[in-house]
Amino acid sequence: MSKRLMGALSVLGVIGGIAFTIYLTQTLLAPLIEKATWFPENGWLGIVTWLLLYIFLALLVAPASLHKFVSGVLFGFWAGWAIAFIGACLGAILPFWLTKKYIHDWVGKKMKGKPTLRAMKKAVGEDGLKCVFLTRVSLVIPYPVLNYGFGLTDVTLRDYLLGSAGMIVPSALYAYWGSKAADISVAMNQGKDWTYWTALGASIILTIWIIVYLRRITLAHITLEESE
Repeated sequence: MSKRLMGALSVLGVIGGIAFTIYLTQTLLAPLIEKATWFPENGWLGIVTWLLLYIFLALLVAPASLHKFVSGVLFGFWAGWAIAFIGACLGAILPFWLTKKYIHDWVGKKMKGKPTLRAMKKAVGEDGLKCVFLTRVSLVIPYPVLNYGFGLTDVTLRDYLLGSAGMIVPSALYAYWGSKAADISVAMNQGKDWTYWTALGASIILTIWIIVYLRRITLAHITLEESE
């Protein structure tokens, strides 16, 4: 498979994932999200509990995109963005620390031969902070892989924490689309004027551009497209 085709598929995968998640929140996940309103309704207790759930799911190697998305659904864009970003950072620390301290060999065997890990190890040797930041900014590299994978490298805790600030970008994108999910559903059923659909179309184009651009600058510094 050519690199260009792989790149196109990875970008389409992210966009398709966002669209599918919007669909799920209005169908299969609707009953769960209705019950999840407990979190925003209970102030700081709800926020702290939501963050603890984020950490727990990160340990289980659950996709973080859904949690970021639902953060936008439950808390709105601005609060959802902040909560998703903080949760992503907290959820990234424990797997990294556990891998470094206790399960380095076990995780190493599980990820042995993975091109992403090989590339991460090489890039960390050259510039750990930049490597962590660029991979965190990218939306096409799995969050759980990075949490455990970086624990197998020589990246320092300081560079890992500072580099993880890059997650502010995917947190914003997923929280934004989460905050728009209900509005999109209403618009599909009841209709909206051209200004709404123009703004939505512009948002989709901007999202695609951001994913493509961030993927490009990541791969310009870190070669991740090796064969399995």
